[in-house]
Amino acid sequence: MIEIRGLEKYFGALQVLKGIDLDVAKGEVLSVIGASGSGKSTLLHCMSGVLVPDQGEVLFDGHDVATMGDAERSRLRLEHFGFIFQDGQLLPELTATENLLRGECILSFSG
Repeated sequence: MIEIRGLEKYFGALQVLKGIDLDVAKGEVLSVIGASGSGKSTLLHCMSGVLVPDQGEVLFDGHDVATMGDAERSRLRLEHFGFIFQDGQLLPELTATENLLRGECILSFSG
């Protein structure tokens, strides 16, 4: 469902993602674990089209996310991805669904 090949992302001169290859099959559960600043959120943002990689490709159901326009990537996120804020960023006055709709960093997707 998601195929990542040679993914690279820079912020200025800082290379955050370096040659990432990853396959996530439909129904598979994936945990991304690492130290603060190691690129976890950047990887998830590239996977969902929030960020466009500088190199490599992210294929969602065979479609290259990086070549999609802003509107198409927004529609992809609306229809297939969900985000939940990290600890401390959940708002207690919102329902779980409302927090999910305004979140980031934990990513789920559907086919």
